[in-house]
Amino acid sequence: MASARNIALQERFGPSYKWLAGFAVVLGLLTTILSSTMINVALTDIMAEFSITQASAQWMATAFLCACSVSMLTTSWLMKVGGARTAFIAASALFCLGSLLGYIAPLFEWLIAARVLQGIGAGILQPLSMSLVFILFPPEMRGRAMGLFGMGVVTGPAVGPVVGGIITDHLDWSMTFLAVVPLTLISAFLGWILLPNKQDEEAAEKLNVISLALIILATSCLLIGLSESQFHDLASVQVLPFLLISLLAFCLFITRDIKSPSPLVKLSMFRNPLLVASAAIGVFTTSGLFSTVYSLPLFTRTVQEATATDAGLILFPAGIALVFIFPIVGRLVDAMPAFILILVGQVLFIVSVVAISYADQTTAYWPLALLVLASRIGLGAIMPSNSTFALSTVSPEMVTQASGAINFVRMIGGTIAVNLTALLITAKTENYIPSGAAPTPELLTPVFQDVFLITAILFCFALVPSLYIASTYKGRWAQKSPAE
Repeated sequence: MASARNIALQERFGPSYKWLAGFAVVLGLLTTILSSTMINVALTDIMAEFSITQASAQWMATAFLCACSVSMLTTSWLMKVGGARTAFIAASALFCLGSLLGYIAPLFEWLIAARVLQGIGAGILQPLSMSLVFILFPPEMRGRAMGLFGMGVVTGPAVGPVVGGIITDHLDWSMTFLAVVPLTLISAFLGWILLPNKQDEEAAEKLNVISLALIILATSCLLIGLSESQFHDLASVQVLPFLLISLLAFCLFITRDIKSPSPLVKLSMFRNPLLVASAAIGVFTTSGLFSTVYSLPLFTRTVQEATATDAGLILFPAGIALVFIFPIVGRLVDAMPAFILILVGQVLFIVSVVAISYADQTTAYWPLALLVLASRIGLGAIMPSNSTFALSTVSPEMVTQASGAINFVRMIGGTIAVNLTALLITAKTENYIPSGAAPTPELLTPVFQDVFLITAILFCFALVPSLYIASTYKGRWAQKSPAE
């Protein structure tokens, strides 16, 4: 039975309540993603400040994504223990603390710690936002609701680099951490007012600490191994042991959670092949997004010798367009099969990134910005469609669990993509630039052209699960599912 406060909120705000609560959580989500992308255009300044290499600087992204991925699996437990309101406030507080720590960081190690705290907060917020938006809205409005959620997911990476570039050029890179604190406080205040408490019938569950420790060990060792592979052979002691430990920890995690009476993740939900297919689409989509968000600013700053502001502006038109595109896609999801929008978005992203792979030092701003815009429209068609479809394949009581699990595998995919992109840039740089030679724009051009082309080729594999979903379509709309 719903708590007295939750009933009072419904009576006070009426039909608009779901939109107000949805806005509060999406604002919090947007703030976390905005912060993560603002840092990217400041990487060269951070590298100069602390005298570190690009390979070391990428640990800021890796630390954030690793912490974000793992903490997603705790969201379901947090909501059952304290409710959406408490979980949202706790996540916002952690993110705000990390932002303040990053602002005052005197050492690079402090920045890593700050990104970990930000990542934990962001990781809790993402599945919480996704599941709340899905739960608050009736089935016939879930496409529009996921459009609202998707705006936070993709608008952040588009607008963040612009804001980060302006701050970096005119103030200081450290202000990119402080700038998000006011938005975090506003979203936390709105969450305190609008979000529901724990449902009265929800019993607190024991957190499976051992499973959580195993997944932390598996994820961190995987990322350490991938990062070290930039400098050492796969068979070296700096790489292979970490990858083997990661594999062992993942296997132990799966074995334990299958047998455990209180699993961290109810793995039985993945017996549903449609959910597996949707999760695979999410992995490829997030990988494509994070890879290009990481590589595009580096391309414009190193090959085109752009300022931080100009590097961010490459992604700005896409951010503006997505504000209008996501509501349209959300309505389309409510009116047509999700796989159609997913396939169209995937093809558009692939074609756009292939075209970007031909960019060089002489490519003008608008042609490149329009290609980035086209790629983001493609992602904008995929995300709300896939999220709506994924959560529609599970029963209502499994929505939060499914949301956490799907977001976890998405973020793991994105984290691996960032590491592999950094690894690919390093490898291609060594391949194209002679030993001892300065990395000039002319020499770096084929490096990034290859990176973009490989990104597009790998994204083609996302078509396989989409075609599987299309082949199983029996005439039901996207929001209808076997679970119903």
